[in-house]
Amino acid sequence: MDTARLIRRDEFTWEISPRGKMRVPAILYADEALIRAMDEKVYEQAANVATLPGIVRAAYAMPDAHWGYG
Repeated sequence: MDTARLIRRDEFTWEISPRGKMRVPAILYADEALIRAMDEKVYEQAANVATLPGIVRAAYAMPDAHWGYG
């Protein structure tokens, strides 16, 4: 994943700022090597979760985040 679209909050916390229909930010927890190894679809999927009705505070993705079902 390209880190240029992310805000680095600390060593292991990255943020996708709300844009478009996102109701909250998306927070990803991983070190830089894991973030760079993640598929770009993880960014898209995390941003999509942040658009869901009723979401509160943020959408979160753990270090093993991957795109797809389940």
